[in-house]
Amino acid sequence: MGILSPAEVDLLQESPSGIPKNWINSKKTSAKILTLTNGKKAGFIILPYLEKGSNELPSELLTELTAVFKKYKSKTDILIGISPWGYFREKTLLSSPIYAAFPLDILLGSGDGPGMTGTVSNNGKTLWVRSYPTGKAVNRIDIFQWPSRDADFKWTSGQNIRWFLQSLRDNVREEQTVLKLIEGISDDK
Repeated sequence: MGILSPAEVDLLQESPSGIPKNWINSKKTSAKILTLTNGKKAGFIILPYLEKGSNELPSELLTELTAVFKKYKSKTDILIGISPWGYFREKTLLSSPIYAAFPLDILLGSGDGPGMTGTVSNNGKTLWVRSYPTGKAVNRIDIFQWPSRDADFKWTSGQNIRWFLQSLRDNVREEQTVLKLIEGISDDK
């Protein structure tokens, strides 16, 4: 799955190959549910692309997103948000009282601002992880226990979840499954 900004969509639509299969235009909020091999359902909410500018989020957008989170939280075992917004807008979302009613289980952040290995926010309800801009490391999340929908559920590092940064160095062993995924992809300019 890939996520494209509206400008990237415009560019790729004009290309001979078009938009790759399973790549999503992030012009508006979208959702995907995947059924995993164990029968559990993982929901992915792709947050809409926002032009650079203010770090504030319109209240209408917060209300819309909360309705989407509520809808998909009841249909999934884990709900993961994918954000292109940048650090400050993601922080604004996580601290919003509207968001607190139906928070994401995990927020994968990107865009302007610092990368971070991860932090638990919203009273332990959301793990917030941000990618690093250099691409020399991968954030890894190990989930030991599925989040419960009970009001008292909280992520606790080392107990029901673990997150860390895996540096990508020459001494990292090749994973055959990943190698198959990227087989045939050329980086020729």
